[in-house]
Parts: sequence; structure tokens; C-alpha cells
Amino acid sequence: MRFVFATLLSALTLSSAAALAAEPRAKAPSEAGNAKAEKVVPKDPENLRGISPYEEKVAHGKELAAQKDWAGAAAVFEELIVMSPEDARGYLLLAQAKRDSDVLEIVEKGRSKKGTEPVEAKLMFVRAELLERKASLTPTVATTGDFGEMLKTVWDQSVQAWGAYSAYVSTHTRAPDYTRTADARRKAIGERSAREQQYRVVRAKRDNK
Repeated sequence: MRFVFATLLSALTLSSAAALAAEPRAKAPSEAGNAKAEKVVPKDPENLRGISPYEEKVAHGKELAAQKDWAGAAAVFEELIVMSPEDARGYLLLAQAKRDSDVLEIVEKGRSKKGTEPVEAKLMFVRAELLERKASLTPTVATTGDFGEMLKTVWDQSVQAWGAYSAYVSTHTRAPDYTRTADARRKAIGERSAREQQYRVVRAKRDNK
């Protein structure tokens, strides 16, 4: 950070300049404030008395994400996973920064790692959302028995994922609790799955005429 110091040369005479050279000048209030602002947070690998390299990188990635530099944020969060592959948080942050089809795979990897209750709950929530989206994007024009079973499977997976999230937060008090959302999603999925089943039967009868 660049700091601008007021110049005193224009205000000094030759005689007063000699006096100033003889003894140190006391800091002005504004300069004292600047000195205080220059205090740097110490680095601490344990993140107890200062910021650890891991947390520093987390902050940098979040800053890039706030600027909507998703590619840059994802690259930083990928470095987090390399730094600490057993920490679930890196996988959650990477999944949140990603905007492509490998997000579910990242989340699944994150769920196999150790994380805080909020991180693990968020991973479960994101997983349920992704599975529901996957089911929603599954085409419904086919009418074969195999397709019907496949469609039922992806819907069942999303329902189970929302149920797993609700079960987790019910026993982990520090986890963010969005069970109302989870319950609403399960209800909506059940209704849509039933409609899809009915439509499939109707399409099969129509096609067989």
C-alpha cells in the first residue's frame, strides 16, 4: 500500500531545519494512524495467532468469486485440495465455484472427507440439489421399461439425498438447518415423479394404438 507523507521542506527555514535535524520529530496523529494501519496480520500455520496459508488462499478464492471470476476462484480452490486433500471444505468451495458437469463428482469426493458440521451439511445440501437437477434434466420422451426404471432411480436418489440432509441436521446442532426446504423438495419430487409415471403410461398406450 502506498502512503503519502506530507512534505515539510516548504515550511521550514534554514535555521529551523538545523534544529529539526538535531532531535527526532514526533509523529503527527495522522502518521500514527497510518503506522497502526500498516500492522500486518502474522502468518501462522496453525491459524491461531495469525492467518495460515490455507486460510489466506480461502480468502483469496472467495475474493475472486465475489468478483465473479469463477475460473480464477476454481483454480485457487483446486490448490486448496492439493494443500489439504482430506479437508472437505476445499471440495465444497470448488463445487460452488464450478459451473460445469463435474460438480457432482467433486461433491461426492468432498463427502468422503472430514469437515466441520456446517461444511458437511452444505455438501449434503448441494448434493441433493444436484441430484434433483440431474433428474429434472433427464429426458422423458422414452417409454421403455428400462427407461422408466432409470427415471425412477434418479428421482429416488434425489429424495434420499434430501432425506439424508434432514437426518444429518437433526443430530448436528451446528449444521445450518434448512429442513423446511428439504421437506418441500421431497414433496415436490414425489408429485413430479408420480406425474411422470402417469404420463409414461399414457404415452405407452398412445404409442401402442
